[in-house]
Amino acid sequence: MGERVALILTEPGDQSSDLVGLHLQGRGCRVLRVTVATLARALIRHCPDAHDGTSIELPGVGVLTDAAIGVVLNRLSTVDLPQFAHAPAADRDYAGAEFTALLTSWLQALNARGTLVANLAIGDHPYDAAVHPLGWHALAAGLGIGVGDFTVASSVRGGDCAGLARVGATGYPRGSDLGGWYRTPAAADTDLAWAYVFGDDSDGLGDQALGGRSLALVRALGLGYAALGFAPTAAGLQLREVAPRPPLTAPALAGRCADWLFAALVGAA
Repeated sequence: MGERVALILTEPGDQSSDLVGLHLQGRGCRVLRVTVATLARALIRHCPDAHDGTSIELPGVGVLTDAAIGVVLNRLSTVDLPQFAHAPAADRDYAGAEFTALLTSWLQALNARGTLVANLAIGDHPYDAAVHPLGWHALAAGLGIGVGDFTVASSVRGGDCAGLARVGATGYPRGSDLGGWYRTPAAADTDLAWAYVFGDDSDGLGDQALGGRSLALVRALGLGYAALGFAPTAAGLQLREVAPRPPLTAPALAGRCADWLFAALVGAA
């Protein structure tokens, strides 16, 4: 299979990263789990256009080159730069933005070289594969997936969204009062059934047609894997949530993710 590593970019305490890593190790893969805090302490030589690409000297690990990476599982949701923990807020924001740009450029360059990066950083959170409802709602409807009825509010001033629940888990847009999408609490409190997509593998909640549409939606969003939350209604299943970094703590889900990454790793070797 070769010596390429399965690189997992992880948050501290992310059980999903640990479980997927254990499944990959059980398949004979070399797995390296790295946090942003570790990357922030590394010596990074980023050369996206060079033949050898980027090299990263990780504390206690050694030098990791692009050529040594077979697949990347991105589970990051924050930028944690410990060396700026006590810096003024403006400096922390600036350092975070610069590091985010570096991280995003590196992952994009890896993907351009043919390395599977799941998920690439997209949208308004470059380090976080966040998908806002304004994006996935229209794409899902165009693919024939039922979607819930939402209220679009330009502002939350004046109590325009009183009694409604925010749609989506992101903080978009940051630093403003722009309202975004809302729905009634009854719709927000509905227990969701989750369909999972890993590469070309989509369960679609046992519905073959829904599985194919779910796969198409995840691809259209530029994601490699995701979970889609559906609510049962009188009109059928309606898509209510898109999770680009779903929990994978169930052994079966961690195994499915590992199978997908393993296949990509074998192909890279």
